[in-house]
Amino acid sequence: MKFKQLIGKTCIAFLSLGVLVTSMPSSIAHADSFKSVTIGADLSEQQKNEMLKYFEVTKNDANILEVTSAEEHKYLGQVATESQLGNKSISCSYVEPTDKGGLNITTNNLTWVTDGMIKNALITAGIQNANVKASAPFKVSGTAALTGILKGFENSSSGKKIDENAKQAANEELVVTGDLGDKIGQNDAANLMNNIKKDVVKEKPKTDSDLNKLVDKDAEPYKTKLTDDDIAKIKSVMNKINQLDINYNSIKDQLNDVTNQLKDKLSSAEAKGFFDKLGDLFSGFFHSIGSLFTSNSNDK
Repeated sequence: MKFKQLIGKTCIAFLSLGVLVTSMPSSIAHADSFKSVTIGADLSEQQKNEMLKYFEVTKNDANILEVTSAEEHKYLGQVATESQLGNKSISCSYVEPTDKGGLNITTNNLTWVTDGMIKNALITAGIQNANVKASAPFKVSGTAALTGILKGFENSSSGKKIDENAKQAANEELVVTGDLGDKIGQNDAANLMNNIKKDVVKEKPKTDSDLNKLVDKDAEPYKTKLTDDDIAKIKSVMNKINQLDINYNSIKDQLNDVTNQLKDKLSSAEAKGFFDKLGDLFSGFFHSIGSLFTSNSNDK
């Protein structure tokens, strides 16, 4: 009799567990998904499906999350203008944490935010290895892309909570870099911020005066293009980064990787400019020769 009761209770327990599992919300059921995708909440259903197709995922093999405009304003409201933020959440992201390989970032339809800017910000947030894609169904600035990416990391397979101060610093770094890019070019801006961050994390300045000297030194080549307000914004970001007390050795390779990638882009631009000038030189030379022959012919 007791044996039959035990069997009966066991069956009931298993049935109850089955009901509990099947009734779990999809966001919890996918909490251990290796990939995580964030979708702008203000997109239409068709646009949301287009983005899932672009990221090559389905609702069954990735943790699908929505990002709202309120979330974006939480982290960017104090550093981005209303025109930069807007009132709709559009940007989407794909996050796949990895064990090695560094940060591989690609962007699509983002006109203001670049892969280098996102990479810099993720380093500040403490992310070391991942494949990340930031996109939208149509062209947008991408100002709020990082908010979704960080949310994606927290809901990916690692599930590690990112420090709120690190989030704030990373988002502010992204916006300030974008603002600088409007004046000195996106690659130069990312390179400048990376170089300053490298010095700040390595030197760990003890006073505001020491930090300001590091910023002023690295920003010297751009002093004719940047205003006092621009420099003040850089110092504000770097002060937040300095307070994170980041271990330089833990991100040194990442920072150097960013430097090397940006150097390649800058070198290409300089080479193009050089050959353009060279072409103009030869064009002018042959034009002069042609004019000389035309002049001699008229003399005859």
